[in-house]
Amino acid sequence: MGARHGAWCVGCCWALMAALFALGVMSLAWTALVAALIAFEKTLPWGRAVTWGTAAVLLVLAVALVAAPHTLPGLVVPDGAHGAQSMGTMR
Repeated sequence: MGARHGAWCVGCCWALMAALFALGVMSLAWTALVAALIAFEKTLPWGRAVTWGTAAVLLVLAVALVAAPHTLPGLVVPDGAHGAQSMGTMR
């Protein structure tokens, strides 16, 4: 029964798990915030209103990240650290 439930959970939430992993690599603070938001959504008994509210908040964060990434601290590369471009200037 445990294996069946585990398989259902992974099948249901694989995208969420992948997104939280990627977010965790970028920023632990943002991971904690999103994980807490999802935990509240899953445990509160308010039903669909909380689910739609959580979806709306996550959608706004996604659009803000794509449209203006500099407005979300902790989710962008700091100025001056642009990967290979800055590696050429290091001595």
